[in-house]
Parts: sequence; C-alpha cells; structure tokens
Amino acid sequence: MIPIEGELAELIERRWQAREVVWRTRATFLSPLVFHRGGKPLGDFRKAWAKAYDKAGCLGKLLHDLRRTAGRNMIRPGVPQSVAMSISGHRTISMFPRYNVTSDADQREAFRRVEKHLAEQPKKATVAPLR
Repeated sequence: MIPIEGELAELIERRWQAREVVWRTRATFLSPLVFHRGGKPLGDFRKAWAKAYDKAGCLGKLLHDLRRTAGRNMIRPGVPQSVAMSISGHRTISMFPRYNVTSDADQREAFRRVEKHLAEQPKKATVAPLR
C-alpha cells in the first residue's frame, strides 16, 4: 500500500463515490470495486490501454515504461532512493538503477550545470615572471 495525493487521490475519491450500482430491477448496491462497469470488474485492460496510448500520441510505449518514468521523476527532484523504491515496488537496490535511466534531457542539464559552475569560478590572475 502507498498513500496517494493530488489529482490521483481526487480521481480515486470520485470513483469511490460513484460505486453505487443500479440494476435493471432498480435494486442498488455499493460495488467494492473503485473501477468497475456495472459493479463488475473491468476485465483485461490491454485494449483500453492501447487505445488511450494511441490517443495520447504515445505509440510503441508499454505500461511498464511508466514505472521507469516514475522512478526517474522521483529521483530527479531529490526523492530518496529508498522512498522511490518503496513506491515503484523495487525490492533490491541492484534493480532500481535499471529504471533510473539517464535521458537526453538529463545530459543537457548536466552540461548546463557544468557551464554555470565554470562561469562562476573566479578568473585566474595572470602572473608575470620576475626577472
């Protein structure tokens, strides 16, 4: 279990409030499922996932790619690795770096930081040799 906040928490809360199911007989019950269709599980999500990815312009991406992105998005702003691992479900430190992949943006940011660091260094005074 992990705590959730922000937009995801709001989405889950809306779905939790929408668990009341009304059957054709007008009988009602509360579904124990947050995401359901008429109180029944949604079933295999792969088709819906593929359609959503296509609509978002992310062709060729896998659901598992989100785990990698989440790992990277937690580490970049400074979330401790142990916390990121507990959220992503990684049990061993040796597996986590496989998900914390360096991107082109990471490399560009590294060059910007080095350039800034070098620009902030004091200029060396030239020394004239004594005769």
